[in-house]
Amino acid sequence: MADTPSYLTTKAGKYALGAYRGPLTEQHGDGSQVAHVELADSSTLEGKGRMRRHWIRFWCCYLIGAIIFLAIFLPLFFTVIIQAISQRVIDDASLVLVEAKVMQPRPESVLLSIQTALKLGVNVPVRLDPNVLHLFNNDQPGNSTYLKVYNDAIVIHGNASIGVQNQPSPINPDPWKHYIRSVVFEPHAPLSAFGTTNIYLGKLKSHISLKKDLPQNTLNSFAGFSIENPKMLFPPRDDGVNLVANATLPNPSVMTIEIGTITMDLKSKDLIVGNATINNLTLRPGNHSTPLEGVVDMHTITENLLPLLQAQRDSLRSGYLSLDAVTREVEYDGVVIPYYTEVMRDLVLSAKVPVNDLLINSVQGILHDNSSGLQSVLDDIRERNAAKGDIISSIGIKHRR
Repeated sequence: MADTPSYLTTKAGKYALGAYRGPLTEQHGDGSQVAHVELADSSTLEGKGRMRRHWIRFWCCYLIGAIIFLAIFLPLFFTVIIQAISQRVIDDASLVLVEAKVMQPRPESVLLSIQTALKLGVNVPVRLDPNVLHLFNNDQPGNSTYLKVYNDAIVIHGNASIGVQNQPSPINPDPWKHYIRSVVFEPHAPLSAFGTTNIYLGKLKSHISLKKDLPQNTLNSFAGFSIENPKMLFPPRDDGVNLVANATLPNPSVMTIEIGTITMDLKSKDLIVGNATINNLTLRPGNHSTPLEGVVDMHTITENLLPLLQAQRDSLRSGYLSLDAVTREVEYDGVVIPYYTEVMRDLVLSAKVPVNDLLINSVQGILHDNSSGLQSVLDDIRERNAAKGDIISSIGIKHRR
């Protein structure tokens, strides 16, 4: 048995720190288990220590890497992601034409008023910088912008009304004539617009582009055109006018279009039998009649009476005269408006003129200053024959049944 060291024989020596007490006996525990615990604890502490030492040594590298990452990501976020979100907001927006006015037409300009309703799909305030909206023909190649609309800055809370009032607007003649032709001849010619501006979603700014086709009803060749209340004047007026009537040119659009004075040829088939003029025409939305004055060439009618009767035979049997009105010229303030003139020349306005109304109105005009008894007789004839065309029967032309 090993001797006990002398320094352990004293009471104080037994409790001295760091003193060697010899090998442990079995009663003091299993040596292998103690070694295992010490090994596990030391490996955990060693791993944490390594990480701590690594961080202390390389923290500046991680900081530089984070700065580089943010320097790449943040511009990407603000210039690409926010830009894409803003563009999507505009692309999904609804833009509807509420009202438009094209007034004071000149060969090189018009006075434009336009109002649109813009609806965004977001609930945050959206601010738009001042911008220029180009009105163009989507189906025409090249530079097809015919008008420019200069809009002020605006803040939009979901819905907003955007537009201008009485803006003098130079026109690009060829694209403008192309658009006028579409409006006159087509039933639903779209109003195409594009532009660019800065948009602000809260404080976030993005540069976006807008391109929209605004659906609308258009004039559709003035379907439903009619000449009503015709009356021949005997004798003619001093200016030669011997025909007055009311012309209805339906306008199913939301546009008010100031045309000017239209001079038209009146035709029966290919024979020009006179002319008609509509003064100071303004097309307003809806069906509105406007006075028409004309000169019927009685000499031409007399010389071509037989061909005229043959051409009008079917119409006369139904109690009508079939007349075509073809535009000769359009003027505003005494100046020929080329784009209206060229487009309207290609448009044939066909009307059925009731013969009964024409004859009775004409006789009433002649007898205007005569006795009321004759007037009452004419009124009675009108009522009894309005639907029959019996006046036509009296001259030997049978009605269609």
